[in-house]
Amino acid sequence: MPLISGVLNKLRKLDAYMPVELVIRAVFSLLLSRARIFSDFAPFGIGFVAAAPAGWAGAVTLAAAVIGCFSFGDIFWSIKYIAIFLVIRVSLRIFKGTPMGRMELFPPALTFFVSLCIGSVYAFGTGWSLVPTVLFVVESFLSGGCAFFYDVALSPWSDSASGKSGRVCHNVSTLILFGTLLMSLSSWMLFSVISIGRLIAVIGMMCAVYRGGICIGCAISTGIGAAMDLACGSVPFFTMSYSFTAMVSGIFSRGGRLIFLLTYIASNAITVVWNWDTFSMLPALYEVFAASVVFMLIPDSAFAKMSALFPANMSGYGFLKAREYTRDRVELASSAFKQLYDVVRDKCGEETCDNVAAVFDRASDLVCRSCPRSAKCWQQDYSDTVDIMNNITPVLMKNGSVSTGDFPSRFTESCQRLTQLTAAINAETRTFLCRRQYRTRLSESRSAAYSQYNDISAVLHSLSQELGSEVTVEPGLEKKLQKYLRGLDLDASTAVFRVKGGRLRAELRGSGVRALRRDKDCLDKLSALLGTRLCTPEDRSDPDLMVLLEAEPLRVAIGTASAKKDGESVSGDDLAYFRTDEGNMFVLLSDGMGSGEEASKLSRGTNTVMERFLKAGIPPELTIKILSDLMILKSDDDIASATVDLMCLDMFSGDTRIFKCGAAPSYIKKGNTVRRLSQPMPRPFHPPYQNSVPKSRMSPGSFAVMVSDGVVAGGDDWLRDLISGYEGQNPRELAMSVLNRAKEASGCCDDMTVMALKIDIRP
Repeated sequence: MPLISGVLNKLRKLDAYMPVELVIRAVFSLLLSRARIFSDFAPFGIGFVAAAPAGWAGAVTLAAAVIGCFSFGDIFWSIKYIAIFLVIRVSLRIFKGTPMGRMELFPPALTFFVSLCIGSVYAFGTGWSLVPTVLFVVESFLSGGCAFFYDVALSPWSDSASGKSGRVCHNVSTLILFGTLLMSLSSWMLFSVISIGRLIAVIGMMCAVYRGGICIGCAISTGIGAAMDLACGSVPFFTMSYSFTAMVSGIFSRGGRLIFLLTYIASNAITVVWNWDTFSMLPALYEVFAASVVFMLIPDSAFAKMSALFPANMSGYGFLKAREYTRDRVELASSAFKQLYDVVRDKCGEETCDNVAAVFDRASDLVCRSCPRSAKCWQQDYSDTVDIMNNITPVLMKNGSVSTGDFPSRFTESCQRLTQLTAAINAETRTFLCRRQYRTRLSESRSAAYSQYNDISAVLHSLSQELGSEVTVEPGLEKKLQKYLRGLDLDASTAVFRVKGGRLRAELRGSGVRALRRDKDCLDKLSALLGTRLCTPEDRSDPDLMVLLEAEPLRVAIGTASAKKDGESVSGDDLAYFRTDEGNMFVLLSDGMGSGEEASKLSRGTNTVMERFLKAGIPPELTIKILSDLMILKSDDDIASATVDLMCLDMFSGDTRIFKCGAAPSYIKKGNTVRRLSQPMPRPFHPPYQNSVPKSRMSPGSFAVMVSDGVVAGGDDWLRDLISGYEGQNPRELAMSVLNRAKEASGCCDDMTVMALKIDIRP
């Protein structure tokens, strides 16, 4: 409802339009001083005079109020209100600049006190009878209240939002000003039948119900109905009629203009017929019919702009409870998988490996059982025989076999089947070692499989933490976005919140999104509306969905260069880079074992799996752990693997983390200083599953370089010198320089991939 005061506020800022403001204030003052309630009381003119500022505006307001009193009432009645006007203006002038005069409630309190004092003189003339006394006290309260609300309604919007009672008070104050003006106009008649004030009121109520909905429409209609009843001094017919009509027609406010209008006319007719016997108000039917004609002539563009004047319907916070419920369920699932992992891990730890003594037991059963000297060797001289076997065990485990020369001479001289025993021990040893290797591999595979339960538990726990605390709703910004869309007459649901890390995210869904996209400046307008620079993700698969993200303060430029191994048709390296909604840039460089098509397929598959997990919000450490367990569970015959070089860059702070699994070193250049980042590992995806170098922070103007192992096969001293001496600003140029120099140094004996990244401040 800030339409009237908004016009005045805009005109007030331009001195050239000061006469226009003075004319508007004069008209308002003239009308309000003529408005009466209870037949003989006019508190609205008093309040408007008290709310007028000093200077020309106050003088013009006072003069118009005096003219209004003389033109409407007799001299005796007019003197009372002129006296009140003059005392209030003089008192405000006297107290201006004093501590009391600067108090916010001083003008309303002064208005009440002056009205009460001067009004008591006229009440004395009536003998202090009950009804006149009560009415003049009510008039005094209304005068002070109107002084307060008129001041809020005609104040700049920024002052009302920060000083008095906020925007709600401003809207209510504007409604009071509008209603009291209509009370004055209600006595002006067209064709001696239709009230001009009530006609304007009905048009305004129709618009309020149609665009504001049933709640706002009923509130405004009830207030205007009460104002019209006060102006008429009759039974509260209009309060009942207008509120009932707004309630019924508001149900059909979304069914189209014609259906809404027919419902409004029918509801109003019901209230007129309902009260026909007690209070016949046939002009109300004429006023609604005339207003309906004007209502149908209002263009749609005007309705669209009108929608922005009404507060948008805010969604409740039930979804927060739904998030909490979902978080608890996810956390319970995480605990269940963690408990399952603990159970199977303990069970797996109970397994025992074979004892090497079983090798000698099985060999002796095969060879010595039928030997005539068996009783002497394994019964009478049992201790000596066991000592001999224990002494050759280290040799057996080291070489995987023994010979007759490994036994002591006393045993070789007494044993009649030494050659057969040696062969049996070697055969059993090979079986023993194969069985041990199998069980080790089986235990490793089981451990990896069981770790999947722990990985799932960690993923679910991460999701539950995000559901619980990482999203913050922004109801104020969402309200502004809804009002903006309503002002454009676009149908779209909205959601504004902050995701993990505090990044602002807004989502618009509905048919109106397509129309919004056609405006090439919509992103700049929405950025100004929400008070932050916005960007949109590249994915536009859903035309009815628009996602807006807070733009990162940093930007990156990436240049790549690659070369295949001599004689190969494809490279075994794979490079991928992407951004997430949380504002992180990920760069993945994978080098498949070997070269050619199989290596390319392996590296590409590794990057694809990593990318999907990282985009899903899974932390890099856990992503590498999951992929490591997957590599262990591969077939025993498939020993191929792939290195992983992962860079995670925060586009808001510049913080950088690098994870390496068997990958070549990476390099960060700041100025002329080059830092080498490397954590060598025995092989890819071998415990420890990932190796993270210390976190670093890249400042604007810094470079980062990632290479596959083919680039640094002959050392990297030359590479650090090249990066340090590079004076250009083009990452593509730097990547090509590194690749060409690597070819000169070692040739294309392996696949080569170079990625150069430069970070800058977003313009």
